[in-house]
Amino acid sequence: MKPGKILIVDDEKDIRNLMKEIFEEEGYQIETAANGVQAKNSWKTNVPDVIFLDIWMPDIDGITLLKEMQHDPLLDQTSIVMMSGHGTIETAIEATKLGAYDFLEKPLSLAKLIVIAERALEHTRLNQENRQLKQTLPEQILPIGKSKLIIALRESIERLAKYSMPILVVGEAGSGKEHFAKAIHKTSDRKEAGLLTFYAKDFNQLAQEASQSDNTELLNQLRQIDGGTLILANADQLSHASQSILSGIILDHCYSCAYNQNGVKLDLRVIALTKTGLEGIHQQGDFRDDLYQRFQVMPIHIPALRQHTEDIPELIEYFINYFVTHDGLNYRHFSVSAQNIMRQYSWPGNIRELQNIIQKLLILGNGDITDKEVKSALTQSETAELSELGIDTSINLKLAKDHFEKAYLSQLLRETGGNVSETAKRSGIDRTNLYRKLKTLGIDPKNPI
Repeated sequence: MKPGKILIVDDEKDIRNLMKEIFEEEGYQIETAANGVQAKNSWKTNVPDVIFLDIWMPDIDGITLLKEMQHDPLLDQTSIVMMSGHGTIETAIEATKLGAYDFLEKPLSLAKLIVIAERALEHTRLNQENRQLKQTLPEQILPIGKSKLIIALRESIERLAKYSMPILVVGEAGSGKEHFAKAIHKTSDRKEAGLLTFYAKDFNQLAQEASQSDNTELLNQLRQIDGGTLILANADQLSHASQSILSGIILDHCYSCAYNQNGVKLDLRVIALTKTGLEGIHQQGDFRDDLYQRFQVMPIHIPALRQHTEDIPELIEYFINYFVTHDGLNYRHFSVSAQNIMRQYSWPGNIRELQNIIQKLLILGNGDITDKEVKSALTQSETAELSELGIDTSINLKLAKDHFEKAYLSQLLRETGGNVSETAKRSGIDRTNLYRKLKTLGIDPKNPI
C-alpha cells in the first residue's frame, strides 16, 4: 500500500516541524505550509490525502480556507482535519458541517494525532474505492492455454509486472489486448492503487475540455488511480491534446495541460492498446516522437486466435465455467467433434467471438452441444463478423483476395517494423515469394501504410 500524503498548514513553525517529524517516522510523505497562500500552492502541485489545517492564521483563517478547499475539485478525495488552540464546540461543529473530517484541540496529543491521521487516511481511501466501484470493469481473463504463444504471453506478464515502463500492446480486435493489460496490473505492486481504462475518443474529449477551460474531470479521474495503471484503448487515435497530457504523465510523472501548466504530480503506469501499432501515424507526423520512442521500448504482440487454435478446448472450458458461475446459465458439454469444428474455424473476431458463441449456445439449448448447433452458430457469427469488417461482396473474389492480402501484409509489416524476414515467418510465405507479392501489391516494406 502506498504511504499517505499529508499537508500540514500552521503558522507556528515549531508545531509544523514537530508534526512533520512524527509523521515522517510513521512513513508518511509530508508537505508543510505556514499560511493560506503556501497551502494553495502546495495542494495544487502535490495533492494530499489528508490536510491538517490550523484555524487561526495571519493571512486567512482556517474556516475560510476550508470553504475554499471544499470547492476545489482537486481536493474531492482529501480528508481535512481542523486544529485550534482556542477551540470551542461551536467552531468544531461549524468545521464539521463545512466538510471537515475531524477537529483537534491544541496542545496536540501525539498519540491522538497519529490515530486521527490513520483514520483520516482510511476515510480518504474508502472514498476513493467507492468512486472506483461505480466503474464497471470486466473481470480479468489471464491468457489461457498451453500453446507456446500463450505460455510466452504469461511469461511476459510475469516479467513486465515487475517494472513501470509504458507498454504498447498490439493485436487484432477481440484478441485480448485489454485482458493482457489488466493481467499485468493485477500481478504488479500497483494492483492496490487502482486501474482505469479509457477509449481514445473519451480521453480526447476530456483532454480537449481541460485544454480550453478549468475543467478538472480528467485530472480527478486520474488522481483516483494515482500509483496505479492507466489503460488507453485505440491509442493510435489519441489527439494532440491527449498526447501532450500523456507525455507529461509518462516523461515527467506530472499532469499538466495548456490551460493549467502548473502541473500535478501523478505516478501512473500507462499501457496503450492498438490494432495496428503506432508506426504509420508516427511517420505521418500525427504522433509525438517522444511518446512513440517510449512505447517502442516494450511493444507486445497479442496473437490472433487462429494462430493458437490448440488452446480452444481450454478456452471453451473456461468460458463455460464463467457463464455457469457468474450468469447462472445451465452447464452444457462440448463433444470432441464439436470442439474440433471450432478449432477449424478462422475466428475473425478472435477470443471475444468465441466467448459470445459459447454464451449463445448455453442460453439457447439444453443437454450436450451438437455439431449442428456449433456449425449454425459459427455460420451466423462469421456473417456478422464479415459485415462488421466491411467486406465488399460487390467485387469479384480475386479482387477481394488482393485487397485482403494487401491489408494483411501491410499490418504484419507495421507490427514487425518493416522486417521482411519476420513477416515471411509469421505469414508462412517464402521470403522470395513475399518480396514478389509485395511488389505486385504495391507495398513498400519500410512504409506499409
